[in-house]
Amino acid sequence: MGRGWLLPVGPAVLAVAFAGCSSDKPGPGGTAGSGQSASGAPGTAGNPGTPVAGAAAVAGSGATAGAGSPTAGSGGAPGGAGSSAAGASAAGASTGGASTGGTTGSAGAAGAAGGTSSTGITVKLDATHQTIQGFGLNDALISATWSTQTLDNLFTTKGDTGIGLQVLRIGMNSTGGIAGSTASNISGAKSRGAKIIGSCWSPPADFKKGQPDPTSMNGGGHVTADKYDAWSSTIAKFAKDNGLYAMSIGNEPDFASCGSAEPCNGQYETTLYTAKEMVAFLKIAGPKLQANNVKVIAPEASEWVHQWSNESAKGSEPGNKPSSDPLKCGFPASNTACANGDGYDYGHWMAKDADAWKALDIIGVHEYDSQHAEPWPADVNGGKRDKEIWQTEMSGVKWWPEQGPSDTIANGVAVAGWIHSALVVGEASAWLYWWYSAYGTDDNEGLTRKNSETLTKRYYALGNYSKFVRPTYVMVSVTGNSSTDVLLSAFKSPTDGTVVVVAINKGAAAATVPITISGGTAPATMTPNVTSATENLKAGTAVPVTGGVLMASLPSKTITTFVGK
Repeated sequence: MGRGWLLPVGPAVLAVAFAGCSSDKPGPGGTAGSGQSASGAPGTAGNPGTPVAGAAAVAGSGATAGAGSPTAGSGGAPGGAGSSAAGASAAGASTGGASTGGTTGSAGAAGAAGGTSSTGITVKLDATHQTIQGFGLNDALISATWSTQTLDNLFTTKGDTGIGLQVLRIGMNSTGGIAGSTASNISGAKSRGAKIIGSCWSPPADFKKGQPDPTSMNGGGHVTADKYDAWSSTIAKFAKDNGLYAMSIGNEPDFASCGSAEPCNGQYETTLYTAKEMVAFLKIAGPKLQANNVKVIAPEASEWVHQWSNESAKGSEPGNKPSSDPLKCGFPASNTACANGDGYDYGHWMAKDADAWKALDIIGVHEYDSQHAEPWPADVNGGKRDKEIWQTEMSGVKWWPEQGPSDTIANGVAVAGWIHSALVVGEASAWLYWWYSAYGTDDNEGLTRKNSETLTKRYYALGNYSKFVRPTYVMVSVTGNSSTDVLLSAFKSPTDGTVVVVAINKGAAAATVPITISGGTAPATMTPNVTSATENLKAGTAVPVTGGVLMASLPSKTITTFVGK
């Protein structure tokens, strides 16, 4: 807010079926083959039975009676091989009935014994998506100097606790100075290879109108158009002076701080922009940043849904309230002013203005409130993403799910789910947590608890991605997963052939998932790295991958990253 294991598939393996795969239902037997008159040709083979977890495949049916001349109609072909987890054989079809004037058709042969259950999950190395730029966190608004050990933990992959973050986001105050972060934090991250990006919360109070107190920067308010040039120059100078890779022109233009009653979370500096205001400001601020070789980030809406619509999230806890909706678009969005550009829906309005779209390099989003990503819409660039997307701030916050304080594996799994959604649904190239340590409220706004250096499960869950999915890696498609408990994403290195599969098992039961790796060279072995209730990025034994097929064994409530080349 400013606010497992892998097991090679073979006939000797009897695998536990993939729990939760709803498509594994018993199927009907094959259609009966009818006998032919005179020639007595064989009936059509019965279809194999569909696999059922832990049970035998359903038998293929036999041939019906052959009608016609005295030549016997032959029985149905053997039932297909059973494909069940338990390995039981499928029974053969029953005998065909007597033909008219012919002999009785013979029985269909028994189906072969079942082997491992297959769910049809495939990692397609040749079906590529976004390039990963990195994972990271924020160091804005508060000031706490990190130790050398903390910097190593965050920005290197050293030892058991290094998670290898690659992006640090800092804040700019209303006068163009650094808001919160220390020089040693910034230089320490940068010296360890991190990109430094920035954002800003509010210009001076007299640059705005509409906030509750005209002398305060809190509570929202809109930048007046006559101040766009001066404010954008302050932003551009800050980015240049601090050697930033990228700079946002405004943090959370869809949120106005509104007190501490549910669903609001405090009073602090905030600034509102309507979609039309964002377009107008972007066309002034963007070229100034680009002239200094700084990438432009916008709009950084607090709710991902506001990037592509005027709808707003609901579901605060415990009151199940809607979010604050400061532009008053409604639930559902019905305000005609919002539909005309005086609401959210920033992405559509930016995309349909050629100059604004040119002035934008990175679409910045946050994942608050709804806690999930939104896909690129079909009506922008033909449904094909043509800008990088960075999720630049997310955490548990007061009044919303996973607010905490907690450091359990359940929270770690939830955070991993946020990252999965951003990468797979939202096609994000970067994902950043909010703070390193909670400040003020003892909640889950930090990777560690307030006044604590103890690393939480959400810290390690982030590491399941950041430590192994490195910059320049490319996300690839994973198809055929129908489980609601198991989330899968996959990535490949464009240079050395490394393949990474991240598997989240949200369920209460263990799952064994067969995965085929196609469209490229499958690794010879893959190593599982597990975060669970008792383990933190624990590396297991490298397991051979046979014939491009592996079995991912996922204990309940875990995040497992498989790595191999």
